[in-house]
Amino acid sequence: MPQLRRFVEKHIVLHPHAGSFTSGPDSARWSNKDLDPVPQEKKTWEWWHVGGFWIAEGFNPAQMQVPSSAVALGLNPGLAMVACLIGNLLVTGPVCAVGWLGSKYSIPFPVIARASYGMIGAYWAMIIRGIFCVILYGVQATLGGNAVRCMLEAIWPSFAHWHLDSLPESANITAPDLLCFSLFWIASFPFLFVSMSSLRWVFVVKIAIMPLFYVALFTWALTAGNGVGPLFSIPNKITSGQSIGYVFCSTILATIGAMPVAFAVNMADITRYAKNPRSSAIAQAFALPICITMIELLGAIMAAAAQVVYGEVLWNPLTIILLWNNRPGKFFSGLLFAFATIATNVTGNSIPFAHDIAGIFPRYMNVRRGQVLCAVLGFAMNPWTIQARASRFFNFVGGYSIFLGPTVGVILTDYFIVRKARPYDMHQLYRPHGLYWYMKGCNIRALSAWLIGVVPLLPGLVHNINPNINVGQGMEDFFTFGWLDGLVITSITYYLLCLAFPVTVAMENGSTVMVVGPEDEESATRKDDLMRDEK
Repeated sequence: MPQLRRFVEKHIVLHPHAGSFTSGPDSARWSNKDLDPVPQEKKTWEWWHVGGFWIAEGFNPAQMQVPSSAVALGLNPGLAMVACLIGNLLVTGPVCAVGWLGSKYSIPFPVIARASYGMIGAYWAMIIRGIFCVILYGVQATLGGNAVRCMLEAIWPSFAHWHLDSLPESANITAPDLLCFSLFWIASFPFLFVSMSSLRWVFVVKIAIMPLFYVALFTWALTAGNGVGPLFSIPNKITSGQSIGYVFCSTILATIGAMPVAFAVNMADITRYAKNPRSSAIAQAFALPICITMIELLGAIMAAAAQVVYGEVLWNPLTIILLWNNRPGKFFSGLLFAFATIATNVTGNSIPFAHDIAGIFPRYMNVRRGQVLCAVLGFAMNPWTIQARASRFFNFVGGYSIFLGPTVGVILTDYFIVRKARPYDMHQLYRPHGLYWYMKGCNIRALSAWLIGVVPLLPGLVHNINPNINVGQGMEDFFTFGWLDGLVITSITYYLLCLAFPVTVAMENGSTVMVVGPEDEESATRKDDLMRDEK
């Protein structure tokens, strides 16, 4: 036991009183340098870094697969693109709002969540987001492995047949794919140690290269498919027995769930390094729907072109590239997709997970350790099983978003509607038994509203995972807008609960402060005076 105690103490991230944002005996439980507000000298992201982030972030195979998955299920490419545009517009507002909070207060999502969920209740929001990040990290790494395979087959064409029968069919992966996944995973590892303020240069390179790559792929798809007309004249042919409207709405949900919805809770982790909150939010408002929709357009066109050229819809763009006979084109396409996927995976999945695990265990976990843990778990979860079929991937990305919508709904409603955008008390966000402690560390109103927003969507999620389970047409239709339904229901419920049960907090000096609920001008002034006294 003494040896174990020494090992644990040796690996403590930050000892109490060692420069964290707060002071006191419990400071190491609530803060370390990665959770503290970003110092002004490290806020290096300009507005064009944040806007260009969406050019770089969106260019990845997973994002391209959303509309092409809809095409694979029988939806017309043009109709699939309309659904993608609607989904991107719906999620733009929450993404910009959360990004604005991160930039204004220079704090990550786990700390922001404390204000509405409570110091301990915020753990639930971190767990919900962390699970999604780990799974999506593995899925993205699988796509990165496909990019590595394009490179290896371009160099050694015989690699396509290397030990193909070594693994059983039930593994859902071949030996070449497993090797490529492992190589990509190893290649991604050094990027886990790049600081967030320095990582912007990786995106600058990606912003410069990827538009040219986009034009090249777009030109190939149009040329191979004999122009735009034949591609988008492919009729709707839904083979699953569902209606066109159901698949259309499912595509909207999958568009939201593929990546933008993740940044509705992740964006604060990025924009906390931005210099100007307002200009960063405006840049995102334009860049997100335009850039992501353009990338999804490329995915739809490539899937439809594959139907013309190869006789079947291939929903994974890397599968199409593997069929190319042009070896230099195959190699460089694989190389660029691998680089793009690494940058996307680090900022979109490993960094948010790292903040979550650091928020839960700040004494022992920082962002660097959390990123390494995310990579290990992403490998261990066997993500290639999710990629086995288009419908499975489609159901996964669309289904999980029902948990993220209510999560962000509580945070935004709490700050902008209930608190009327009154500033957070930064010191109280790192102190137990203060303004954000609520009842034993949890805001029961927030957790109850989250549960009420999620429960009505669970039958639809069950059917989405296993279509053999009949839950009724009404539940199925309700689930098609699951993210939005959950966000709206949770937001309304939380606001009504705050009106019915205003929160009062007993401060350490014996004073009582109303922190959530309708306040008149006098009580708000009294609250500010008490908070100043506490400081």
